Amino acid sequence: MSSAHEIDPPASPGTASPGGWLVGVALGLLTLFLAASALSFWPYTVDDAFISLRYAQNLVEHGELVWNLGERVEGISNPLWTLWGALGLVVHAPVVLWLKGSGLLAGLALVPLTYWLGRRVGLGRAAGLGAAAIVATNASLALWSVAGLETASFALLLTLFALRMEHELRARARGGSALPVSAALFFLCWASRPEAPAYGLYIVVRRFLAGERPPLGRADLVWVLVAGLPIAAYEVFGLAYFGGLLPATHTAKLGGGSSFFGGKFARFLGTRFLFGQGPLFAALWIAGFVGVVTGLRRIPAVAWTMSVAGLVFIAYAFTDWMPRFRFFVPPLPFLALACAFGVERLAGLLTRQHRVAVPVALALLIGGAAFDQGTRGYDRSHNIEIAVDPRGAWPLHVASRARAAWEPGRQEIDALMVLQETPEAEAVACPDIGFIGALARNPIWDIRGLVTPKAAAFLPVEESAPEFEEARRAMLDDMFAMNPAFILVPTRPQGMAPVARRFAAALRQDPRTQAGYDEIPGMLPMRVVWRRRDLVRPTAEERRARIEEGFARFPSYRTDMAESVQR
Repeated sequence: MSSAHEIDPPASPGTASPGGWLVGVALGLLTLFLAASALSFWPYTVDDAFISLRYAQNLVEHGELVWNLGERVEGISNPLWTLWGALGLVVHAPVVLWLKGSGLLAGLALVPLTYWLGRRVGLGRAAGLGAAAIVATNASLALWSVAGLETASFALLLTLFALRMEHELRARARGGSALPVSAALFFLCWASRPEAPAYGLYIVVRRFLAGERPPLGRADLVWVLVAGLPIAAYEVFGLAYFGGLLPATHTAKLGGGSSFFGGKFARFLGTRFLFGQGPLFAALWIAGFVGVVTGLRRIPAVAWTMSVAGLVFIAYAFTDWMPRFRFFVPPLPFLALACAFGVERLAGLLTRQHRVAVPVALALLIGGAAFDQGTRGYDRSHNIEIAVDPRGAWPLHVASRARAAWEPGRQEIDALMVLQETPEAEAVACPDIGFIGALARNPIWDIRGLVTPKAAAFLPVEESAPEFEEARRAMLDDMFAMNPAFILVPTRPQGMAPVARRFAAALRQDPRTQAGYDEIPGMLPMRVVWRRRDLVRPTAEERRARIEEGFARFPSYRTDMAESVQR
């Protein structure tokens, strides 16, 4: 699928050429468009960002990379981003703004980098701008640039890695040399997300199967050592510290693709990404796919291998409760390049007279898709409205949303209740643990299993399975060992309703619940709440101190609900 232009690209992206200033202006405008689009999502901060923050808090304050002190469970899938959050705490930055701002800068950098990578591997100037425009106008990238997670930074590292890898291979093919910076970047990718090894497909294909490539030599050994030694050290640390190579989130979150092959294709992220965001969006990608198929042998390795790696992970993960297709963001620059190559291929099949209409049609498709990207299939109970509602006339709301306080979503209600009703030493069993854990700092037993392996082991067990009773008993034993002050069970979680119902039924049947807990109807929305009978409610002064201490951890946390609690 690669040709000679893998090694001999057109003019370098930085080379001055007629019309180059127009490209710079276009890239600047596209970057500004993405900035405005991202700021329209500014209030949204995903709950999982606070899981990373609690790990960072415990690392900085106690020297332990853990969720609950003394419990070595890898409940994060973004170690590098967690360390970045810890650095923000060390330098006393407003840490949520630190993460949201870092993500925004990473997302914005993807626009020119996508263009430069496209030009590096043979895209024409117009097609390169088309790829950059696909990235800049994508609502998924816009939201996940400011949501507080590593999504945009991981996409940035992947793109930088690929761009640098192309530079190094070209330098060697011409008889020169280059420092193996791409090896270090690949390690950073590896430490950013557990699916990073899948992107090694690009290394294998580009280095060993591309049409023209430099011969194997000492530089390859150096590259393997620069990438492999820190990767080996990282994996050994994970095995020694956490007791495994994969994070607990792998068991708790991922469906392993079995539901996809079981026939539930409509729930598959890929289906919703392509067909759930409006006809213009679907038309754009279908046109690119048709062009890719007709010109398969001309697609550079970086475009199709990185896209395939991302799509394989998406098929494996199958679905995601987080809004706007988070898993599509890391491979987005490469999907955009493949789409642009496909459209460029289709344009080459047209006559010169009709070819001039292609940029116009592409601009209309991209522009229309920027305002027509829906979020069909996401549970609104987990997300604030702007994260899941149709975009509509979002440019009219950029200024007001950029000035608005960031919001932790519906989890804020649970977190403020825990902050007010429990001493910090009391444990709480609940789902959606991020903001509760980071704000209130209570020991948390996670019903979803992200930081509780016994719960994660119970989640996939069918009621008809022989091991169901044993798994349920082990899970409840583990929870009651923490003697939680409150047990919060979700009533409307996406993808977890059957498990939640089974969990609530098990609690009602368990003699420990009947002997020591009261069910409190209506205490929290979308939650069934049990409160331990011997729990002593904090005094007014203790509550006030807890609230002040919790809010001091996040100086930028200023929602209407938070201010009403402070009063």
